[in-house]
Amino acid sequence: MPTLMQRHGRDMTTRKNGSRGFRHGLPVLLFLAIAILPGLSLAAASPSSAEADVRAYNARALEVQAAFRRGKAVDAQAREVLASRAAALRQLMQSDPAMADRLALPASVLESLSASFPGARSYLEQRGRWSGEFEYLIEDSLDFTTHRSVHRLHRSKEVLDVKFAGRELPGLRSGLRISLGGVRLGTALVASEVELLDASMDGSTLATGDSVAGTCGPGGGQGVVAILVNLPDHKLPTAATPDFVRGVLLGNAWAGTAQSATDWSLDDFWRQNSDGRTYVDATRTTVVGPVTLSGNFNTNSSGAAYCDYPALGAAAMKEVDGQVDFRRYSRVKIVMPGNGACGWAGVANVGCRTLSTTGDGSFPASMAWQMAGSMGTRAKGVQLTTHELGHNLGLSHASSRDFGAEALGSVGSPGTLGEYGDVHSTMGSWNFGFYAASHAANQLGWLASGANYQVVEASGTYTVQNYEARPAGVKALKVRRGTGIDGWLWIESRQNSGLYSSRLDPSVHTGALIRYQDSTTGNKSHLLDFTPATASFADAALQVGQGWTDPYGNVSVLVNSVTPGAMTVTVNYGALPCVAATPEVTLAPTGVATEFGTAAGFTVTVRNTSSSGCAAETFALDATVPTGWTRSFGAASIALAPGQSGQTTLAVGVPSPYALGTYPVTGSATSVATARRGTASQSVTVVEPTHRLSVAVSSGGTVVVSTPAQTCTGTCAIDYPATARTTVTLQAVANARNVFKGWSGACSGTATTCTLTIGSDVAVSANFGKSSGGGKRTR
Repeated sequence: MPTLMQRHGRDMTTRKNGSRGFRHGLPVLLFLAIAILPGLSLAAASPSSAEADVRAYNARALEVQAAFRRGKAVDAQAREVLASRAAALRQLMQSDPAMADRLALPASVLESLSASFPGARSYLEQRGRWSGEFEYLIEDSLDFTTHRSVHRLHRSKEVLDVKFAGRELPGLRSGLRISLGGVRLGTALVASEVELLDASMDGSTLATGDSVAGTCGPGGGQGVVAILVNLPDHKLPTAATPDFVRGVLLGNAWAGTAQSATDWSLDDFWRQNSDGRTYVDATRTTVVGPVTLSGNFNTNSSGAAYCDYPALGAAAMKEVDGQVDFRRYSRVKIVMPGNGACGWAGVANVGCRTLSTTGDGSFPASMAWQMAGSMGTRAKGVQLTTHELGHNLGLSHASSRDFGAEALGSVGSPGTLGEYGDVHSTMGSWNFGFYAASHAANQLGWLASGANYQVVEASGTYTVQNYEARPAGVKALKVRRGTGIDGWLWIESRQNSGLYSSRLDPSVHTGALIRYQDSTTGNKSHLLDFTPATASFADAALQVGQGWTDPYGNVSVLVNSVTPGAMTVTVNYGALPCVAATPEVTLAPTGVATEFGTAAGFTVTVRNTSSSGCAAETFALDATVPTGWTRSFGAASIALAPGQSGQTTLAVGVPSPYALGTYPVTGSATSVATARRGTASQSVTVVEPTHRLSVAVSSGGTVVVSTPAQTCTGTCAIDYPATARTTVTLQAVANARNVFKGWSGACSGTATTCTLTIGSDVAVSANFGKSSGGGKRTR
């Protein structure tokens, strides 16, 4: 199965020779030592941030457990500490998912805490994998300046809210069957690994009531059902009529009294942009309502303000289920009034997912919610609808990518993204621009390689058809940024013709629009500004007669001419310059637990990210560890050619004793030639060394353990501090009509009581039988 995100590593625990660790036989990358404190420090001042809170509560939880192992009654304190820790971890999962993934306790520690405090298990996170159908939503603010990405995992009986421990994964869309690995607390999940399980809904054939075929992908005729909604305390504007919405979708011929002087529509926009490959199918498009729902969907269960648009959408579909066969439609659009809690212009699925109604069962489709107040005119209605239903087709935003005084920064430089900064695409801020060529090729399938866009990796002069021309020829160039560089310049031309491109800034019509694609682009497009001296991206085009030479690659671009029919561009590849870059460093694994007084190690990976025009570099290695620890590398330095990766080990030693808790360790690699320094960090949870008492109890009885007080049935595994020789009494108790037959292992004989001093791992078996035989009856 294809893996989209690299697995970070396994939960590991190290132990001292002769003591019991949480998990045997796995060397740990990083070594921390911890001392058991003589008492509990529960009254310490609360840290000032969620990260500091979680670190502090990790330590307190381990201190409480240490007291429990010494026979102290700390259940109430444990519940209090773990409940407070859970609240802090939930907050961190929202604000900093990557840090939450690092500070979540390793699986072995969670298992141990759960065994010690079974009544507080609900406050502990889980490490594992969860599978289901993915949903990706984008909420667009009223002014199209801010957004929120919403990720959910739909499982058979639950829906999980997903955050990613790192950059949002390129290529994700609704409808994917995926498996997520990471950390879960309640219904919140931080995913550090994503694995595709099968194909998505996109492109699947829809079964319809009258055998009309359709698709949920971005090609062909799109069936749209629009539901107009009123709420008890909030009504649609008077202009938001069914005729108005039909006009937005299909144009004046379907708009009745809601005519527009300029006949913009979603259908016409898609036909023009896709050269007829995608359109609104009038035979499978309908507008219903307005219907009045029973609630306002603006509060949560506690009465606080909350925009519950998923429930509103489900209620709207239920209301019209008897008159609409949803299996005929690939897009479900809700037009609603403001309700005092929903502060966006529109929300939409990226791609399709499985929807269902009582009358029609399950079917693949995508949903969009649009605020009627944000589409008061035909122009605004079409701009909003081409944007939101662009999400439905699989697109994210058309962003700007700013590099200050340069048009394009060094390879790998992220620049500054303006989420809606591309004012020449409807997937950016409010405008009539066609979807970017990179979107049309990569996500929509509207431009085919060779026939509609040309991949350029050699010097030459190339001609592209203006985007508005018909029939469709080569409409874009995909130019490799430089030899061996995984970065591409998408070059296209827009002309002052038609209903849509004529509305763009005039400077676009006399130059080349250029967008950049690299490993960070994903479902977005990134517009570059070739007039960086001005503050606006409206004049971003590289003008006729102007050239640009990449200071970090070996490509140059010159716009030779722009005519009403075509644009001619010269591309030249010269010598590749040396551009030094910061090395990339990773430490593995995550989820490490280790006993104090032992040693562990990380695998350190360093990648030379300088351009291929540079000479090999030597990188000196170092690590930052808590006070008192030692550190050593398998190799003090690594020599790497550009693009090459190398590995070594980092061993870290911790004194004994050392305070229990979760600690950061940072590894670094510094170029000897340029002093550029890359770093990576991990967390290690330090636990006390333990010896384990394993008790096996046959059927017919139980064993009562004195310290910590508990009763064993079947099997028990109890950990005791290796730093103290704990005396434990075991009492065998037979059930009715059973007798105690005797001990085996560390205990022997038939006396019902056995006393042990735990100085190493110990195993005991208690054997019971029916009372008809020999043995002792116990009460």
